[in-house]
Amino acid sequence: MAVGTHERHYQQQAAANVPRVKKGMDGPLLFMVLLLMATGLLALYTASYVYSYYNNGGRSMFYLNRQAIFAGVGIFAMLVISRINYHIYGFFHKYFFIGVLILMYLTPFIGQVRKGARRWIGVGDLLTFQPSELMKVAVIISFAYVAAHMPIEELRTFRRGVMPFLEVLAVIAGAMVLQKHLSGMVIIFAIGLIVLFVAGIKVWYFVPVGVGGFVAAVVYILMNSYAQQRVASWLDPFLDLRDTGWQAAMSHIAIGSGGVWGLGLGQGRQKHLYIPEPANDFVFSAWCEEMGLIGAVLVLVMFAYLIYRGFYIARCSRDKFGCLLATGLSAKLAIQALLNLFVVTGIFPVTGAALPFFSYGGTALLIQLAEMGILLNISRFTVDTE
Repeated sequence: MAVGTHERHYQQQAAANVPRVKKGMDGPLLFMVLLLMATGLLALYTASYVYSYYNNGGRSMFYLNRQAIFAGVGIFAMLVISRINYHIYGFFHKYFFIGVLILMYLTPFIGQVRKGARRWIGVGDLLTFQPSELMKVAVIISFAYVAAHMPIEELRTFRRGVMPFLEVLAVIAGAMVLQKHLSGMVIIFAIGLIVLFVAGIKVWYFVPVGVGGFVAAVVYILMNSYAQQRVASWLDPFLDLRDTGWQAAMSHIAIGSGGVWGLGLGQGRQKHLYIPEPANDFVFSAWCEEMGLIGAVLVLVMFAYLIYRGFYIARCSRDKFGCLLATGLSAKLAIQALLNLFVVTGIFPVTGAALPFFSYGGTALLIQLAEMGILLNISRFTVDTE
């Protein structure tokens, strides 16, 4: 993403303004990440061991073992990244963004096909990832860096301040349409707009953007039979229970069966090959069945506090780039968690949105922990207000 003719000036200015006084990382944030990680591994194991036994030759701990390895590597990477000054990311944001964008457009042609869509790049099942996950990070870094170094008067104009960002989002949307990845597109757009809002763009600019996004979503659904099936199943999952409504229906049954106190850890029934993705998108459904409303609320409280700490770090950041970067990372965590929870509870149609720290996926977990490492580094340069 181009910064313009002032790129060198921005880099020199950023280097000159790097805070020199560092303190310890944010302890509550680190503790909550580790607590969510431990809870997520427990939830993954109890939700997936039957599914894993059936699909992996009797290895009931297959998913847990692989996720635990990535968790260990990811925690180590998070601690290392927490020592890297976050201003460094602004210096090469253009190259990172362009590289990921190229991968995004190559994915529909060279990627792996899963569930009727090409969204994954990698070798086999072990080392695969979705370039869209990297694009979320690229958008956060690029939008935060450019908006932080753009004069506020220019940022608050539509033609020079808002339009260039919308054009970038439109280019990304083209790749997402080719991948049939509507949920990823929604997340990226939401993250980008939140960063711009905090940066200072005029609120009323969101009205035409929101209307345009809604119209584009409707057109996409009307032109895509795959999306139409998802919407129909969302409105009534029991209408086509044996086919398109199966996932949502089984999720509803699992959550409803848990009641207030749950059936007990390991005692869930829907994970016995009823919930189609107990290790991925619907791990929270299995958790609710076993731990009930109480267990569900505890997880929600942990996510809420982690997100709060992220926005607190953003508010206390010493410079605008750190503030916007922390805002984008915290918003990404909040949006992805809410989207998954909305899907499993039937508020949104079924999409491919995973629950951070809970859903199975090694490379996705590595990216999430790396993002927390960046957030922890920003916390080293904050001004205490508590």
